[in-house]
Amino acid sequence: MIGIIIITITSLILGIILVSIDNEDEILKHLPGLNCGVCGFGSCKGMKDAINKDKNNYLKCKPLRGKKKEELEKILNIK
Repeated sequence: MIGIIIITITSLILGIILVSIDNEDEILKHLPGLNCGVCGFGSCKGMKDAINKDKNNYLKCKPLRGKKKEELEKILNIK
């Protein structure tokens, strides 16, 4: 019985980690990928990390427009 509880808790923790990683990949996929640094975060990966801290940081990305911006806003549950 204790083994089942341990496996269940371990699975839950790993599931949470995987969802978090997948969301980060989705954010990065919807950024322009120019790594221009105009946002002040140095690269799109830096922007992704900043978005994870504060969703509104995506507004600092000047090249982010159109469909990619709309899709990113859907992922971030904005608007």
